[in-house]
Amino acid sequence: MRLGRKRYIENSSGETDYSLSISDLMSALLAIFVLALTYYILSYSQARAQLVENQDKRSEILQMLQAELKAQGINVEVDYKHGILRLPEGILFAKGDAELNESGKQVIAILAPALLRVLEQPTYATSVETIFIEGHTDSDPIRGGKYKSNWELSTQRAINTWRQMRETEPKLETLVNALDEPVFSVSGYADRRPVALGDSEEAKAKNRRIDLRFSMTPPRSENGPERQGGEP
Repeated sequence: MRLGRKRYIENSSGETDYSLSISDLMSALLAIFVLALTYYILSYSQARAQLVENQDKRSEILQMLQAELKAQGINVEVDYKHGILRLPEGILFAKGDAELNESGKQVIAILAPALLRVLEQPTYATSVETIFIEGHTDSDPIRGGKYKSNWELSTQRAINTWRQMRETEPKLETLVNALDEPVFSVSGYADRRPVALGDSEEAKAKNRRIDLRFSMTPPRSENGPERQGGEP
């Protein structure tokens, strides 16, 4: 009788100790999960707040630039959703040409200093990741002339726009983002990104343009700004 009772106590004690170990482990795992979830929620909230703040800053920059140009009699379009200041071809170039005309040089003479004044403000100094100077054309094929395709024409227009901006305000070339990289970049899209559909002359005129696309600094990690899309 005694031997059987002793064996029962030992078994009961072993089962109780084992149950307590599982319970402690589950409690620890739950605590870790709650802490990880809390950290994720806080990080997400901070990142979202930074994104909203940068979107607001971008809108402010575009609004100030548009207002300054308008005060000088130059009307430009602004796409707040995509962060674009749009310069129609007619105020910069002759059709089919990549050399800035006198009107275009006057526009840049106003735009370049305005850009510098805005981007040097402490509020916006490290908020802008990149300003893409984008050349766009209509869908009419190139026939003869200096440029063999709309790709070359659109790219050269973007390059010449940047050159004129740099000549007008050399300090623009020294502006860097939060990663200490140059802010300005150029690209050409030919007729691949139209803003107006159709073959009417009005639609084609809208598609011939220079866009200044403002890309804002992405949310920062503990080690500094992160690149979007995991780019090196």
